[in-house]
Amino acid sequence: MCGRLLRQNRTVAGQKRQAGAITQSGRRSFRIAKTSLRRAASNGLFWSIAVALVFGVALAVTAQWVLRRFIATSGAVAAPLDITKLSLTVVAGVGGVVALVVAYRRQRDLEQGRFVERFGAAAGQLGATDVAVRIAGVYAMAGVADESSGLRRQQCIDVLCGYLRLPYLPELGRNHQSKLVIKQHRATADGTSADDQERHLEYRHNDREVRATIIRVITDHLRFEAEYSWSINAFDFRAAYLEEADFSETTFSGTTRFDGATFPGNAGFDGARFSGSTRFDGATFSGNAGFDGANFFRTAKFGNATFVGPTNFGKATFYGTANFDNSTFSGDARFFAVTFSGAGRFNSAKFSGTANFDGATFSGNATFSGVTFDGDVNFGRVTISKIAGFGEARFSGTADFRNATFSGSTNFGSATFSGPADFRTATFARPAGFDRAKFSETGSFVRTAFYEGAKFQGADFGAKAISFAQPLLWGPPAPMFDWDQDIGQKPVNVEPQAWPPQPIRSAR
Repeated sequence: MCGRLLRQNRTVAGQKRQAGAITQSGRRSFRIAKTSLRRAASNGLFWSIAVALVFGVALAVTAQWVLRRFIATSGAVAAPLDITKLSLTVVAGVGGVVALVVAYRRQRDLEQGRFVERFGAAAGQLGATDVAVRIAGVYAMAGVADESSGLRRQQCIDVLCGYLRLPYLPELGRNHQSKLVIKQHRATADGTSADDQERHLEYRHNDREVRATIIRVITDHLRFEAEYSWSINAFDFRAAYLEEADFSETTFSGTTRFDGATFPGNAGFDGARFSGSTRFDGATFSGNAGFDGANFFRTAKFGNATFVGPTNFGKATFYGTANFDNSTFSGDARFFAVTFSGAGRFNSAKFSGTANFDGATFSGNATFSGVTFDGDVNFGRVTISKIAGFGEARFSGTADFRNATFSGSTNFGSATFSGPADFRTATFARPAGFDRAKFSETGSFVRTAFYEGAKFQGADFGAKAISFAQPLLWGPPAPMFDWDQDIGQKPVNVEPQAWPPQPIRSAR
């Protein structure tokens, strides 16, 4: 009895191993067939069909063999006709998949051919000499982009942006002239005459309207109400000449590049949203530059940019780093209530007009090292949570830091205050450095709070009144001055005369 049970167990185990081997063999055959079909799909349509038929026959034979072996090992009984029907059913299913692949490829090729035809026709219109044909080409290219997606849409957008990057002469933008002929008479060294030369310069006449149409078409597709949105695409306006560009309330979700772009008139980006990387490095804004309420969700680069007219970033939000290093602001610059969630960099920037940072919030580092403020500057009620760097900054007008809050380390080392310096009721929560700073006009630190001291060693307090009266806090440690060891060295213009000042609040 035990022997019979042992033999039955061995038989069942052997059947399972055989069935597993058959199943594994079937899986390998299916993987081979699938791989072969994938490779065949990359070849021509005829060969794809031929290879599919060959593998269909092979799959039918393999399916029939696998089914026979599996049924035999399981102990079941099936008619050969049923096995054949089941095998053909499997092949039919695979054939249906192959038919779908063939139909998909045919449809894809038809769409590609239609795209190439329409794209080529629109591009040809953009290159026409007649201005009306070029304008029609702009709308034709936009239509192709609307009916496309992915790389095809990006290709259409790249062509429109590329047109704006073409060489352009603004003085001829509204002109109907299309050619300039210059005749030049040549003379040889011995004084004899030589053949005259002619230079023919071809222009795209009335090109200003074509370029304005491109900008309108692009901005219309970047606004919320657009039927076809292009916001997720990348836009390359590098070195483009953009006249009267109105990008207000637009959304750029992809990479946006305005490096070296020229805005000869007003540039409107009020309420714009930049979700991708944004670059305005080296851009020139000759008119009003409006970024009021704009949102920059990643790094925004304005390094070496030139703002000739008034600049307005009021209530804008920078979620990533905002880089304005080496930028030039010739007109008034308004950064009222701006939110810098990342670092705010203005190193070596130059402000010729009024600079207004009133109520701005810097959650990261705020660096203004080497900045030149030729006009009045307002940092009233500003909040800087981390490092505040104003080392070697030059303030020619009034420097207003009233009610400012410096939560991190603060550095005004070697800064120059040629106008009045007003730090009334400012708060320095961490050490503040004013060493080697120079004050030429009046300075007020009245009711200022120094939580962890400050360094004023080597500072030049000039001859005008500099007041530290009624500090809210005076350390500890107390701020350090050159006359800490010898009160007789204290300048007479530094108040109060009874030194050191008595803080309004008691020491912590």
